[in-house]
Amino acid sequence: MRLRFSHTKLYKWIITAIRFGKRYKTLFTYSGLLFLTISNFYLRSDVIDLEVELQKIKSENSKLIADMVYFNRSFEDFPLPVWQKVKRNGAFVMQYVNKAYYLKYLEPRGFSRYDYMGSTDFDIYDQKTASVFHARDLSLAIDGSWRRFDESILEVETNQRTRLDVIKWRIIERQDTLIYGMVIPEKIK
Repeated sequence: MRLRFSHTKLYKWIITAIRFGKRYKTLFTYSGLLFLTISNFYLRSDVIDLEVELQKIKSENSKLIADMVYFNRSFEDFPLPVWQKVKRNGAFVMQYVNKAYYLKYLEPRGFSRYDYMGSTDFDIYDQKTASVFHARDLSLAIDGSWRRFDESILEVETNQRTRLDVIKWRIIERQDTLIYGMVIPEKIK
């Protein structure tokens, strides 16, 4: 059975809807304005809360940066090479190297200290060396206790591998995982 719908019935429905709309036009207008006003009130209060939270985060971030600068400054004139990495998206990004690290490992490769900041070991060292560094940093980030590693790097001048005795430790600062490392010279071993 087919339903029949005549055009005159459709026309009557449309005329009735138009008359109803004209009759209650102000009611529809003010109810829409009332709805928008109420919904915007809650949105406005949410935006204010987010702005307050953003200011708190910015303030805390600047305090953390100041603390990090103060903490790392204590290593600046330290005679042994020291570095700091932060874990970001599964990679360990270099955040700090002291002067001894720069002179021993970056300057011979033609990098400034600031070229290395923000890069990973894969950007500086060969694939084999960087893979070993990454695996050890990852295990340290999970385990957390300080460790002593025998590592090696490819020397630029001689193209030979040099063995290093390295101590690494982890610091968790808020939600960041920081990995610190220090090369121990042969005399101390």
